[in-house]
Amino acid sequence: MPGEPRNNDLLRPQSSAVYRRRRLVALVLVVVVLAIVVGLVWWLVSLFRPAGSEDAPVPTPSPSVAATPSGEASPSASATGSAPESDATDGAEAEPSSSDSTSASGEAAASGNCPPGDIVISAATDQPTYGEGEEPVLELRVDNTGEEPCEANLGTTQQVFTVYSGPDRIFSTEDCQVDGQDALVEISPDEQERARFTWPRVRSSEDCGETTQEPRSGTYRLEVSLGDLRAQPVTFNLQ
Repeated sequence: MPGEPRNNDLLRPQSSAVYRRRRLVALVLVVVVLAIVVGLVWWLVSLFRPAGSEDAPVPTPSPSVAATPSGEASPSASATGSAPESDATDGAEAEPSSSDSTSASGEAAASGNCPPGDIVISAATDQPTYGEGEEPVLELRVDNTGEEPCEANLGTTQQVFTVYSGPDRIFSTEDCQVDGQDALVEISPDEQERARFTWPRVRSSEDCGETTQEPRSGTYRLEVSLGDLRAQPVTFNLQ
């Protein structure tokens, strides 16, 4: 009104400190609102997340196991360090030229769960006659005559290959055998286990001493055994 004094405080410019305080308060309010909005959005997203969407744990790989064929027989050690071959065959294979067999009577020679009398062993050669320089392949065959599969010890601790010329003991794998090993092998009634030994046409002595005399041409006799089992001998010729 005319004549009334003016309020100078209303016309006085605001100080810079007041403006700064107002901007700071506005900024704090914006940050609080943003935090509330972000929290609300995260809560809504978590409500609609599909079941089972959590990160699945990475499985630990299991150790692999290598399987050993049940038809593999252990080789027998020789006086010269060579070892016999071993394989599993069925009844469809052609028979070698020389072979004979015998069955266990009483206690089984090869330890395992095969009943006494079910294990039959036989001796054989891969051919009846060998030319000069040819090395005979000697065989020890094992058959299960029972009706169920069973285990027998066919390891080198059980196998013996012996070659005779008349009464003369020419060679035996047990003369210089070292580190013999046991090998339990499951034998099915429809399978035959074979241990093969290539004889290098040399002599051996029971004390594993050195021999210089070589076997001469003539007829020889092979005898094989598996523990307490003995096979019928078979003959072959060297030229």
